Amino acid sequence: MILVSLMAGVAAGVIAWIGNLTPQAAILVGGSTFGGSVLLLLAMAGFLTAGS
Repeated sequence: MILVSLMAGVAAGVIAWIGNLTPQAAILVGGSTFGGSVLLLLAMAGFLTAGS
């Protein structure tokens, strides 16, 4: 699960960098994509709502 999120974050960062964003902005895009996909996959797996 973490590997999938990492690959999505790296891909988003590389695409943003190719699209002429600054390296700092590309890192921000990649990092936020990684974080968002981790939360999404955890929610889909039921880890975030297990106590409800």
